[in-house]
Amino acid sequence: MGIAIIEVASAIIITSYYKIKMMQFNSTDLGKWEIPYLTLTSGERHSLTPEGVWMIGDKPGLLAIFDDDDIVYVAATKSLAKLLQALPREGAECELRTLAAIVDLGVPAKTAAKRAAKGPTAQRVTRIINRMTFSAAQVSPAHMETIKDAFIAIADPRYNGRTSIANQALDRLPK
Repeated sequence: MGIAIIEVASAIIITSYYKIKMMQFNSTDLGKWEIPYLTLTSGERHSLTPEGVWMIGDKPGLLAIFDDDDIVYVAATKSLAKLLQALPREGAECELRTLAAIVDLGVPAKTAAKRAAKGPTAQRVTRIINRMTFSAAQVSPAHMETIKDAFIAIADPRYNGRTSIANQALDRLPK
C-alpha cells in the first residue's frame, strides 16, 4: 500500500514537472524566425535618448528595449522613427512610459498614462527610459504583430511579458 502511494505521488510530481517545463519557450521554438529574434535580442544597441534615436528611419519593424541586459519591452511599429522619438520625450503618452510608471514606480494603472506623460512622475519615467537601450529588426509588416507576440512569448519582457501581465492582473484585484 505504501509503495503504491509513493508511485502515485512520484507520477504526479513528474507530470507537474513536464507541464511546467512545457510552458517554457526558447528561440529554437521560433523556427525560421529565430534569426530575426537573435538579431533583435543580440544585435547592435543604441541609447534610448534623443541623441541615440535621431538616425533611425521611418520604416516598419520590431523594437526591443533593454535595461542593462534585461529585455523590458518588445513592440511592433509601422514607424520606428516616430515611436523611438516619442519614448524619451515627456508629454508623450505611449505604452512603454505607462508600463514603466506602473512596474518601476508603482503608479496605479488607472492614472499611470496621464502621470507618465506630465508632471514629476513623467520626469522620473524619463530618467528611467534615458538609461535604457534599444535594438531594432526589420520584418514584414504583414506578419509584424504575430511575430511580436511570439517574440514576447520567448523573451517574457519585464513590462509587457506574460509574467508582468499576470502580476498586473493580480495587483488589480479588489482589496
